Amino acid sequence: MPIIRCAAPADLDAVWALVERAVAHMNAIGNPQWGADYPTRALYAGDIDRGELYVACTETGAILGVACLNRSETPEYASIPWQYRGEVYSVHRLAVDPATQRQGVATALLSFAQDLARQNHVSALHVDTYSLNHRMQALFTKQGFVRRGEIHLHGRPLPYPCFEKLL
Repeated sequence: MPIIRCAAPADLDAVWALVERAVAHMNAIGNPQWGADYPTRALYAGDIDRGELYVACTETGAILGVACLNRSETPEYASIPWQYRGEVYSVHRLAVDPATQRQGVATALLSFAQDLARQNHVSALHVDTYSLNHRMQALFTKQGFVRRGEIHLHGRPLPYPCFEKLL
């Protein structure tokens, strides 16, 4: 099980290298969810500055995955018929190194997000992913998230299904 910790400024180069590998992998398997336009290194730097980026690491400190966890939702979420309408945590920009995918890294990050929300007395998590990201959609469903609707983001032609988990 990976160790989850808040990312530090010194992690940015390693985080960005992981994201670049993840983007290349997604595109190679036919999922153009991310590209040169999104996400950007500056977004991850801002996540780190705000204390909202978390990294999943090995015991030796190698970064296996990342996720931004915060209480900020994209404005497009307003159109979704969420079951819970109070304050929520959202999971943004979750990425796992292609070399360590399917080894529980994303599951660990989602479990951490749930624990963080509960510790802060927040009753739900909201997430989205691209229509072609079947692996992430399957993981959300396996983890007890319920699909609530879909939105369009980042100029991509297909929608982003949105999921919710009540805690």
